[in-house]
Amino acid sequence: MSDSPDQPPALRRDRARRTTDESMQALFATPTGDDAAVSRSGGPGSETGTATSASSPRSSRQRAPQRRKRRWIWIWSAVVVIVAIGVGGAFIAKRVYDQAMTARTHLTAAMPYVDKVKSAMLAGDVDAAGVAASAFVDQASAARGALDGRLWTTIEQVPLPVFENLRAVHTVADVAERVGTEILLPASTMSLASLAPAGGRIDVAGLAAIQSTVADIGRAVDGIDAQLDSIDRGALIDQVSAGVEQVDTAVGQVQELTGPAADILGILPGLLGADGPKNYLVMFQGNAEVRASGGSPGSFVLLRAENGAISFERNVAATEFPFAIPESVVPLDAETTALYSDIVGRWTANMTSTPDFPTTASLMQGWWATEFDDQVDGVISVDPVALSYFLAATGPLTLETGDVLNSENAAALLMNEAYFKYPDGRDSNIFFAGAAVSVFNGLLAGGASPVKLIDAGAKSAVEGRLKVWVPDPAVTEVIGGSPVAGVLPVDNEDETAIGVYFNDTTGSKMDYYVDADIAVETDQCTAAGAPSWTTTVNLHNGITREDANELPRYITGPYFTPGDIGTDYIVYAPVGATIESWTVNGAARDALAHTTHLGRDAIRVNVVLPPGESASLQVVMKASDGVGSASFGPLVVKHTPMVRDTAVDIVAPGCD
Repeated sequence: MSDSPDQPPALRRDRARRTTDESMQALFATPTGDDAAVSRSGGPGSETGTATSASSPRSSRQRAPQRRKRRWIWIWSAVVVIVAIGVGGAFIAKRVYDQAMTARTHLTAAMPYVDKVKSAMLAGDVDAAGVAASAFVDQASAARGALDGRLWTTIEQVPLPVFENLRAVHTVADVAERVGTEILLPASTMSLASLAPAGGRIDVAGLAAIQSTVADIGRAVDGIDAQLDSIDRGALIDQVSAGVEQVDTAVGQVQELTGPAADILGILPGLLGADGPKNYLVMFQGNAEVRASGGSPGSFVLLRAENGAISFERNVAATEFPFAIPESVVPLDAETTALYSDIVGRWTANMTSTPDFPTTASLMQGWWATEFDDQVDGVISVDPVALSYFLAATGPLTLETGDVLNSENAAALLMNEAYFKYPDGRDSNIFFAGAAVSVFNGLLAGGASPVKLIDAGAKSAVEGRLKVWVPDPAVTEVIGGSPVAGVLPVDNEDETAIGVYFNDTTGSKMDYYVDADIAVETDQCTAAGAPSWTTTVNLHNGITREDANELPRYITGPYFTPGDIGTDYIVYAPVGATIESWTVNGAARDALAHTTHLGRDAIRVNVVLPPGESASLQVVMKASDGVGSASFGPLVVKHTPMVRDTAVDIVAPGCD
């Protein structure tokens, strides 16, 4: 049907619309089934059939290329998108990698400045320490800056585990900058010279300033530690995890130092008389006549501290106090008497017979009060080996006798050679006291390295050669759990301690020739039930009978054949454990005492060692039933500090 001019306009518009709709359908549809047949044959003479038939041969040939062209457009579009993503991903990856490498370069360059800060501080060069600290900050800031920017910041916010590595790297860079600005820069301003005496006094104001800085550093370290804890370690690749662990370990080491350092610096001004004068009794123990705490007291000095100024008020030899008084100079608890007898309180030479330094301090105060009415605010104990450590800081000292005392000869001169030069006991004690005062005067004069002084004090305390007792609760809180307090721990939470101590019964100075070693075997980390400990304690008498016969009588003592050495072994089990059995050189031996002391099961066994011989005490201990391995902290052995080092061997399978 053709359109004629005389058709109504509405009809013409309707036909035009339907023709257009049909053309659009044909353009986007693929004919199938009956419709395809109609298209091929033209079908009956309907309008639709006529229209389709009229265009079918040519239209079919034109539509196929159009469809293929459209498909290729979509395929190429997809390819372009994939390529764009790949190119963009490669660009992003390259950019992120470059940023990470730049940060790594700066962090690597920063690290050597840490040692430079440390070295300069130890050398007392504040200016050099500041320069090194600033250089560290510059490099750390550059590392952090390399990771700033929209790209890195955006990507690290993606909440997927893989991107935790980027967040971790950024955190480490941020931590490095904080280490520089909040730790190294403040630390570089501290002058350690305030820690060392000069001109007979210690700068208490300088100590307070250092304490404030250390406390600030401690708070900064706590914040940095919390920042590192925010990292999800489980999502990190090995390389990033290792880097985070390295930084975490370094921060942890600083954290372990700052807290105790701030606490100790906080109490030092008060101890040095910043709030009023303080008097301290200083006891010098001689390890040549061994006692559980170290050695028999040889002499005592009353020291006065007032606003940092230190002076010696009295110098008294142990022989100036009475001997063998009928009752203990101060009351003793029943357990102490049961294990050691009351002899510890009736002879000055035995006040150091227990390993509990507060007990010794109480006895020392009691003895002092029998002769003097001085106020005593604390008791300090030191032995000749500790003095040798401090001499490494002061350098050699010339005594009034003309003897030159140095770190190499101090122990031998003070614990053995002096008895040849001064065979009378009173003279040797006076010499010993004078030597000790000379060392302390050398320390107070100035010029000693603060670092070496700190090292000497720390080493002396760890070895049990330096002990301090002050009844002030604030001081006790700070030093109560440290080696300088001279006490056994009251539980096994932080450490499982076995105590091994010796008391000379010869009345001589023969322990200069004795060596000790201790071995412990335990299943405390593997036992299915209650664990046990086997402790073997060996003493060896290193002198020959011939040499012993040539020794001064004051060394060999009046009660034994020259060369023979009588010794009490005192062994304490861990808290909550029981001593089940003991032998000496493999044979059963009666104990002088088996009782409870200091909250522990303990025994005392006596052995007499002829020249050249050894004695081995083996003690078997077992925990209470129902107390498993988890109840015990790391195993340690607390023991008497001898003239020479005591070897300690611990075999504890399964323990870290």
